[in-house]
Amino acid sequence: MKTVDIIERIEGEAKLSLTWRNEKVSDASIDFLNFRGFEYILENKPILDALVYTPRICGICGQAHLLATVNAIENLYKNAGAELEITNKAKILRELGLIIEIIDSHIKWFYMFIMPDVIKQSKKTYNGYTPLKGQKWLEAQKAASETIKALAIYAGQWPHTSYMVPGGVVSDPTLLDIVTCENYLDQTIKYFEKNIAGMSIDNYLSLKKFEEVDILASSMKDFYEVSFETKLEQVGKTHNRHIVLADMLGVESGIHKHRISRKIDLEKIVEHDEYTFKVNRKNDKKAHTWSKSVLYNSEFYEVGPLSRAIINKREFIKDIHKKYDDSVFTRVMARVDEIAHLLIYSKKLIKELDISQESYIKPQIDLKSLDEISASSAVEACRGSLIHNISVKKGIITKYDVITPTVWNLSPKHNKELGVAQKAIIGSKSLVEATIILRSFDVCSVCTTH
Repeated sequence: MKTVDIIERIEGEAKLSLTWRNEKVSDASIDFLNFRGFEYILENKPILDALVYTPRICGICGQAHLLATVNAIENLYKNAGAELEITNKAKILRELGLIIEIIDSHIKWFYMFIMPDVIKQSKKTYNGYTPLKGQKWLEAQKAASETIKALAIYAGQWPHTSYMVPGGVVSDPTLLDIVTCENYLDQTIKYFEKNIAGMSIDNYLSLKKFEEVDILASSMKDFYEVSFETKLEQVGKTHNRHIVLADMLGVESGIHKHRISRKIDLEKIVEHDEYTFKVNRKNDKKAHTWSKSVLYNSEFYEVGPLSRAIINKREFIKDIHKKYDDSVFTRVMARVDEIAHLLIYSKKLIKELDISQESYIKPQIDLKSLDEISASSAVEACRGSLIHNISVKKGIITKYDVITPTVWNLSPKHNKELGVAQKAIIGSKSLVEATIILRSFDVCSVCTTH
């Protein structure tokens, strides 16, 4: 028997095809069918045009794409022997914008994509999570909207900001701007304390053991209770391999398989398109999605907040992971937990900001003067590690390649190895359970079909 369902209320939509045997999922296919073509659009465009195009790949994580683009362009200069000088002020304003965007996304994801589905599975009644009507749902929407205003103060707008440029940023915030930005983040901290964790953020960040989950209140308590009622700590487990590709957001890059290693070789990242639709090829019987498969050293790895927590040994999530592996419960807890860490880290960055520094230092050479040159960059985005690869000749893009977090997490299988989410879904006992597992990865199909 086969079940096909269109999964909505993700960023975009996906087709989930399930094969059943003995009332369990024996095979799963996650297909992204809405091709967008940004990589093709960027070909033969001036390199600086990418700063306007790539933030529009996604309406949720445009900051991440913008930062990946500007870092890759600056790496072009570096590879040409003309490394740019970037002030600490510009670096902080860039990273702060990325952090604010991630906090906004995590809040929306938890209240609008996970909780409405999870509470439906409970025999108890949990009020407030009904989409468009529930008080907690509406408060989350307001909190996310207020949070993102902190970015718009100095970035000019959100989404699709373009304030980062090679050499720095084109905004020069005043002290009042920074104080206002910090005030918005303080309000988000209060929201986290009252609505998400039900305790002070300092007390929350002092949690070290899974057993301490009992002292959580508010929405995290609701999620914890429903998770164990519906066995979410037992499902959604996959390869239990994790990777973080960039040092930012207060975390370090690294890889976790049987142990944690800080040594990463980006040359070992390889994309495969055996099951991917091709623009110039039709009637490919194997092709069923616009997503490629991406592997590190010939193996699939999960990316995202859970990976960042494990590789950076955040004690509370580390202990939950020790007991329940990479389950739905662990994965969701890690993403919500990251909100607290990012809020505190954003306050640290603001304290380090010196607004008297230059925002922008003009590059001394023009990329149009350079012959063929290539560069890459890696950024930690909402959903995990994001990679941009650029090839340029005389300032014109000859090739642009994007590897998104959802490609890492929702790749089609390669050879006999199952993709991360594909493996997590196999063994599910219902379509609802399979859908919740899929949502736990915070799917972004529009980024994936860029």
